Amino acid sequence: MTARLVLNRDLVKLLSSSPHVSRDWGRHGPAHEDKQDVPWYWIWSLETAGQNALNSYGDAHDRLRTPIALALARRRVDAMKPVIEEIVSAALDTLADGPSTVDLVPLYALPVAHQVVIRLLGMPAELLPAFAAAAAGLFATGASREEMASSMQGIREVLAELVALRRAQPGGDDLVSDLIREADKDGRPLTADELRDQLLLVITAGVETTVHAIGTLLVDLMTHDGARSQATGSTEAMADALEESLRRQSPAAAVPTRFMIEDVTDPVSGVTLHAGERVILHLGAAGTDPDVHEDPDTFDITRDTSRHHLAFGYGPHFCPGAALARLEITTAVSRFFERFPATRLTSTSLEPVEGFILTGHKSIPVQLAR
Repeated sequence: MTARLVLNRDLVKLLSSSPHVSRDWGRHGPAHEDKQDVPWYWIWSLETAGQNALNSYGDAHDRLRTPIALALARRRVDAMKPVIEEIVSAALDTLADGPSTVDLVPLYALPVAHQVVIRLLGMPAELLPAFAAAAAGLFATGASREEMASSMQGIREVLAELVALRRAQPGGDDLVSDLIREADKDGRPLTADELRDQLLLVITAGVETTVHAIGTLLVDLMTHDGARSQATGSTEAMADALEESLRRQSPAAAVPTRFMIEDVTDPVSGVTLHAGERVILHLGAAGTDPDVHEDPDTFDITRDTSRHHLAFGYGPHFCPGAALARLEITTAVSRFFERFPATRLTSTSLEPVEGFILTGHKSIPVQLAR
């Protein structure tokens, strides 16, 4: 598999919003794709299987994205605020009751992100065991491709049951019910398979990236005492810290792959990307573009350009869950430092996650301290 890697922020924005670039494998991708070329099975599955807002184009994309964007609008985000606070508080209680030396990835960031998705979906008690088992395998960093495939299938089956349940019992106050209502209201109802695939996208794209965003911000503040002092106790400063962290290390660094369906010429460089080419837009590199950010590798929460990142994408594929993700991340990190303000890393050498698609830390070993 070969593709043109795009690093320049302005060109990433141009191609992200261009109608001449598609993410629809079925219409514009190769007829056959070697799965061995794809580092993470769930990325391949989201891009090539089913129909969701990530892998669609044109009118089909608008039909799939509009209801999920409406379902994740401000009303849903506001309704999730007390839920997120409750989840974070419970996770912190668990940490407080355990050993003082812990790994914050599996013991804090992942449980918070996982529980938020469960509550967002309104997952009923009878489906929780099957969902938890499948999700555990899907997000296990050491899982084989076969294990991830099995977990993906397990989650699909649980989501199919959830969709059927919500169709049979309309009127619920959860994301699934909202998604069904918004699509029906729009006059373009989604099929059961389309609803399932949209929910699968929410889970797989939302949990893993949120885990890494929480972890990266925790590490950034633990390694920059001045920024931690500014951000702790200040909602505005913590929001600034998050944007700078997302700019410097976007958790979704380079979600492949897009296809040129017509030629597009960069007006600055004059370089032409030709129809038929594959392109990978590196959102992470766009956040450290030296033409946009002075001294881009430095973590500075007072930076004027902190919000000029593309961590949530750009254009038609901008993440509809961005507001919810920001709330979840800042709540998790703020409450953590309120409870354990003197916590320190026990290692200065943190191993990054594998591949170029996601960025984050495999583990974050710390000594908890009040």
